[in-house]
Amino acid sequence: MKRYIQILTVTSAVLLVAACMQILSFTHPETAPVNSDVNVSIGVGIDIEGSIDVRHTPVVSILVPAAWNPADIVMTYSSVNAPGGPFTGSPMRLATASDVEVKTGLGWNAALLKKLGTKGNYDPVQWVTFIDNTTHPTWVGGVSFTATINIKFKTGSENLRAYLAYFIGNTQDGVHDDTQYFLLRDILFETTGGSNALHDYTVPKMWNIVPEKFTWKDIVRFNYDATIQVDGEDSPLKGADAIYFMATATYNGTQTVTVDAVSSKTLMKEADDDKWFLYMYPNEFFGLPSSVKIENIDFYMVNQDKSITVRMPDGSDFTLPENCE
Repeated sequence: MKRYIQILTVTSAVLLVAACMQILSFTHPETAPVNSDVNVSIGVGIDIEGSIDVRHTPVVSILVPAAWNPADIVMTYSSVNAPGGPFTGSPMRLATASDVEVKTGLGWNAALLKKLGTKGNYDPVQWVTFIDNTTHPTWVGGVSFTATINIKFKTGSENLRAYLAYFIGNTQDGVHDDTQYFLLRDILFETTGGSNALHDYTVPKMWNIVPEKFTWKDIVRFNYDATIQVDGEDSPLKGADAIYFMATATYNGTQTVTVDAVSSKTLMKEADDDKWFLYMYPNEFFGLPSSVKIENIDFYMVNQDKSITVRMPDGSDFTLPENCE
């Protein structure tokens, strides 16, 4: 049975996020099967203070794993007592590159990532922003009303645990430095029923690649942190004098090329105690022409005499597909 968090009424000052907005209800599953639709409902109370007329364009953003498809998210909102009369299922549209957040001058998704971060996630996540697609009557000072935001998203194909987050604001105030100008709510969410071992976004990872969004045509920096424990055990390469990056690239579906010699080419540089990195242009690293399209890279780490290796807990290599927009 699905577990749900549901707040039906505002009974605590903890829920009062802003002078003019508050979360009245939050209905959200804590778990859902992979490849399934999830419905979320957020009730909001709005009090417009002051005597001047204002026209706020609502903005709602959701933080989800980068592997999920923004096109699978649908967002609408409704109100039974809004200025100008009730409405139901008013559509919100995906923000585009021309929708610039006022405080940073960046696109909305980039602005949210810069200002609010990843909300406790260590693997790649993305903010997906929706903007009101309907012109409603001006909200005047002294008016109070309620609205319900309905969100539907589709889970991906892998078992994962991640913090999802919801931002509710408007285009005029943007991602303001003063948190009273927007609402923010997060929840720990888990998908089940997939074939993979649980991928936990909420714990630090022993490796990552920079930039998070890349193609194999980019110069990338691979980072390895030997201080990260796995199942409570230290990495066997913690304290190593040298660490080498062993990898195999796949291209044209089934063709592969492997670089597994201990050499200056595979030697990682130490950034800090037990933290290592390697810059590489993948095609050059694997000796492939620039015209060849790499599809994924399987890799593992070793010490100088290869007596110690770090792989997945089941003994398989780590796999890294490209992660592009």
